[in-house]
Amino acid sequence: MRDYALEREIETLLGLRERREKDSELYKIANEVFDRTTKETLAYLHRRGAIENLYGVISTGKEANVFAGVDREGERVAVKVYRTYTTEFRRIWEYLAADPRVGYLPKDMRKLVFVWTRREFKNLQRAIKYAVRAPEPLIFRNNVLVMEFVGDDLPAPRLKDVEKELEKSDFEELYSYLMRVIERLWKRGDMVHGDLSEYNVLIWDEPVIIDWSQATVRRNRMSLELLKRDLRNVINYFARKGIAVDDYDEKLRELIEG
Repeated sequence: MRDYALEREIETLLGLRERREKDSELYKIANEVFDRTTKETLAYLHRRGAIENLYGVISTGKEANVFAGVDREGERVAVKVYRTYTTEFRRIWEYLAADPRVGYLPKDMRKLVFVWTRREFKNLQRAIKYAVRAPEPLIFRNNVLVMEFVGDDLPAPRLKDVEKELEKSDFEELYSYLMRVIERLWKRGDMVHGDLSEYNVLIWDEPVIIDWSQATVRRNRMSLELLKRDLRNVINYFARKGIAVDDYDEKLRELIEG
């Protein structure tokens, strides 16, 4: 049975009555992604004041979509909405099953995504605790995560999107910064990002690392492979930009034995 009150609340949150033509992309994605669980979750966060309006799409993916919004106080927020049914089920299950912080895993995909969302919230908190610049997590519920918006009128661009505009000195600074991030996370935070690349670095006042859903702790049996992935991604990318980079094997040994 259709819940017209819920539909009206979602229309208000999205501003669809006033902006349906203007924000056709938002309207289309909302209809594709927002199942009843997602709508109820967004309505709950709307009533809490965490999301007053969503007004644009920042990114789309197989696993989640990220929207730009504002809270009740008019502050910009980024809202990550995980798909409650996704083709990434096997990958999500494997990551969660290997994480010693996660206990019982539900067999229901929707509830598994809820665990995945909570895990990213905790990962963001942990990264910030150890002085890594990441979006501040504000609140989460079910499959929706509300975070700090990084940018001004527009979202901050990814490194991949602005690499042609950067000088060699910019790449050198970024390389040093990202290697410090890997080391700080591993040695001080006992964790690893696991998907660090030019696609997950925002260029702002200082670089901001995003997409922490796959990050985990060193106690995870997968952590060493994820550390190797991060090192390879960063070293190979900056080597292609003509930057003098560390020897991969030596750097890996230094991190593991240090």
